[in-house]
Amino acid sequence: MAGEIDALRARLQACDGAMPTVHLDPGLVRPSRWSNRHESAYASRAFDQLLASVDSAGGIEQPILVRKDGAGYEVIFGHRRHRACLELGLAVFAVVWVGPMSDLDLFLALQRENQGRQDLSPYEQGHMYDHALVMRLFSSQRRLASAIGVSHTWIRKTIQIARLPKDVIGAFADATAIQPAHAADITEALTADEGAVMRRASELVASKHAIKRTAAEVVDYLVGRAAPTQETFVIRCGSRTVGTWRRDGKGRAAVTLDADVSDNAAMAYVVAAIEHALGGTLET
Repeated sequence: MAGEIDALRARLQACDGAMPTVHLDPGLVRPSRWSNRHESAYASRAFDQLLASVDSAGGIEQPILVRKDGAGYEVIFGHRRHRACLELGLAVFAVVWVGPMSDLDLFLALQRENQGRQDLSPYEQGHMYDHALVMRLFSSQRRLASAIGVSHTWIRKTIQIARLPKDVIGAFADATAIQPAHAADITEALTADEGAVMRRASELVASKHAIKRTAAEVVDYLVGRAAPTQETFVIRCGSRTVGTWRRDGKGRAAVTLDADVSDNAAMAYVVAAIEHALGGTLET
């Protein structure tokens, strides 16, 4: 295995600069099934900046690498640049791989590109590693670790993130924020009481777009360490915001009014209104 991997790496290096460059219709180029980019990477500020840069330049200056795929092409690396050109409707500058390239070759090419990158999250790495194992590019996590030059422990920890249940991952505002320590805590909780964790995950998924939570807050609730952060509702008087109300962890409603609208005279009216509103519903 080690000899085969070294030979493949040598092939990739030997072909650098010896392949044709072309401008392609981005619609004829598809992402690789080995792509390690989570969809959230294309909804980030960094990607917006890339879009602005590519749009200003009228295209990308550094070519992506592709291989022939039937009547079209498949990205080997350069998925963000390809996506930018696709969204902007610009031709994508590409180097076309000459000759055969197996999935193992492509996987190693992606890893080679990733070595100098700092922005690939543990979730994205784990998803890629897990996919490589499922597709039997490598017979074990240890062989995969050896082939790409990372520790077996790191492979195991990132794959643990990728293998979390779909609803658990969906409870996070951004899956790329999940860290190995988070996955370890959640996996332990799943082992102890999977039903409770999955019920909490469903609650978080249902309220995710209304309530913004940090990754640490999501983990704390999933494993039963904290009550969920409740949504805060605005109280308006005409076009003016005069306060808020929210529920605490025990389901109680707490109302907060701005100081300039909550003097004693005003509060007498508020209390009377609350008593009147609740009076009918509480009578038996």
